[in-house]
Amino acid sequence: MSNSDARQRAFKVRDAFAFEPTSLVTYRSAGRIIALGDDDALRACDEIAPGLNFIRVSASGGKVEVDGYLGAYTVSVSDQHGNLATYQGDAILDLNENPLLTREMLPPGYFHAQAPNSQSDELREELENLVGEFQKPKYFDYDPSICAHGVNGKTVCTQCIDACPAEAIASIGERIEVNPNLCQGGGVCTTVCPSGAIRYLYPNLRDSGQRLRKMLDAYHEQGGTQAIVLFHSEGVSPDHYLEAYDNLLPIQVEELASVGMDLGLSALAYGAMQVVLLADERLPRSSLLGLQQQLDWLHAIITELGLGSAYVTICRGAAALPEVDGDKIVKAAIQDMPPLKRNAIYQALDYLVNTLRPQSAQVRLPASAPFGDVAIDAGKCTLCMACVGACPGRALQDGSNREVPEVFFIESNCLQCGACVQTCPEDAVSLAPRMLFDREKRNRARSLNSDTPFACISCGKPFAPTSVINKMQEKLKDHYMFGSQRALERLKMCENCRVADVVLDPEAMGGQFDPLKGFRQ
Repeated sequence: MSNSDARQRAFKVRDAFAFEPTSLVTYRSAGRIIALGDDDALRACDEIAPGLNFIRVSASGGKVEVDGYLGAYTVSVSDQHGNLATYQGDAILDLNENPLLTREMLPPGYFHAQAPNSQSDELREELENLVGEFQKPKYFDYDPSICAHGVNGKTVCTQCIDACPAEAIASIGERIEVNPNLCQGGGVCTTVCPSGAIRYLYPNLRDSGQRLRKMLDAYHEQGGTQAIVLFHSEGVSPDHYLEAYDNLLPIQVEELASVGMDLGLSALAYGAMQVVLLADERLPRSSLLGLQQQLDWLHAIITELGLGSAYVTICRGAAALPEVDGDKIVKAAIQDMPPLKRNAIYQALDYLVNTLRPQSAQVRLPASAPFGDVAIDAGKCTLCMACVGACPGRALQDGSNREVPEVFFIESNCLQCGACVQTCPEDAVSLAPRMLFDREKRNRARSLNSDTPFACISCGKPFAPTSVINKMQEKLKDHYMFGSQRALERLKMCENCRVADVVLDPEAMGGQFDPLKGFRQ
């Protein structure tokens, strides 16, 4: 059977796949349209769409702010004297020469058209159809328990906020908040999130992986060879490549930016010879940058595995696909796609490592990659465990329950987010982006620093790392509160014994304590 026949069977399997449904976001609009522009532009409203309910707002000489989405827009206009006028409507018709909103993905119900060119049938039809109830899928899910956005009052990770082309994500303290009414399903937030705290819901990752695997299985079962998987979004036609390559298997996704390392590596593990992401000029720049960053990390990994950057690539227009060695196709994995991103990446990686047998044990990754090592400078570290408390991925763990002050590290959990670096008061922590190919080593807890416990000189109970006590004594020996030898020795006592000794110390509690005594001249 030919590749063409095999892919027809693959198409039937692909198209028959049913995605798990998600909840819906509902908009309600009465068709009140706020028209913004100068007086000449506003006079053209009735020519643009006669009979519609326009609220005409002159933007001449004032500061105009637009906020909201379909069914819930607010426009604020302030003049040079500080007078403020507020208008509410269901949609926006922006007739200014330069649009008031410059987001790469505009909120639903916002239209920009320069008045002289605005009498198009398409615009008129869209404005006339703005009355009623409208629904779209809720595209995302968010798990704040593994979010690396903020720790201990410090902002650590803003990747989803920076990447969102719809400006739908905001910081709320140590967590983020996604406005479901502004979210247009761009997907890049889920792709750049290092922990998987924000996940794409429609389709979810498990479904995307299952559809991909079943399509490839059907192609191979019918005798198809050297499959090229091409991801594209709605409205981006793969027809040119279908005609040029009889082994091409296109698969439509909601947004191209939702395809990251997880699906790229998994496609190779499921038996694809090559993976192509087909982009066009409508792909937001922020999404393209997020995808390119993913591919930089992915290329480093698959190059070390003996493949190369051409095996997973972004392609534009009708450019020819880069050639790859068809002899390096792996036997298709049979594992289902895990629901979580990092698990999916590791599963595909482990399968490719076991199949391709790379010579090296690891590969260095570009800066900002969410995988890697952590090192602790034992000469600086006091084992205060601030880094452990700050780690959102639980890569750093407190081993003190083993009666020895110790910091353990599990590399597979590390997000390289830098929370530990920012939190460490001694500047003792450093990061090293990399990927370990040995699954056992990646998942095994290993000690980064440890110390002998210091025993209280009064009761003998271990209560702190020895290095901490030594550093405290060195730093506080010239402080007026520790001017006497007895006061300095109290630093070697546990909390209970320290309080008891203060009470018994006549210099500290007998009314004879002089705060200036002990200062050295």
